[in-house]
Amino acid sequence: TLHDPARWKYHLIGNQVLNGIAPPRHAWN
Repeated sequence: TLHDPARWKYHLIGNQVLNGIAPPRHAWN
Protein backbone atom coordinates (compact mmCIF):
# COMPACT_ATOMS: atom_id res chain seq x y z
CA THR A 1 0.00 0.00 0.00
CA LEU A 2 1.89 3.03 -1.28
CA HIS A 3 -0.61 5.39 0.31
CA ASP A 4 -0.22 4.00 3.82
CA PRO A 5 0.74 7.04 5.96
CA ALA A 6 2.61 4.97 8.56
CA ARG A 7 4.58 3.04 5.95
CA TRP A 8 5.47 6.26 4.10
CA LYS A 9 6.47 7.97 7.34
CA TYR A 10 8.74 5.12 8.39
CA HIS A 11 10.25 5.07 4.90
CA LEU A 12 11.19 8.75 5.09
CA ILE A 13 12.52 8.50 8.64
CA GLY A 14 14.53 5.41 7.72
CA ASN A 15 16.15 7.21 4.80
CA GLN A 16 16.90 10.24 6.96
CA VAL A 17 18.57 8.15 9.66
CA LEU A 18 20.53 5.91 7.30
CA ASN A 19 21.62 8.65 4.93
CA GLY A 20 21.95 11.40 7.51
CA ILE A 21 19.88 13.79 5.41
CA ALA A 22 16.44 15.33 5.67
CA PRO A 23 13.59 14.00 3.49
CA PRO A 24 13.23 15.75 0.10
CA ARG A 25 11.02 18.83 0.34
CA HIS A 26 9.13 17.90 -2.83
CA ALA A 27 7.87 14.80 -1.04
CA TRP A 28 5.73 17.03 1.16
CA ASN A 29 4.81 19.73 -1.34
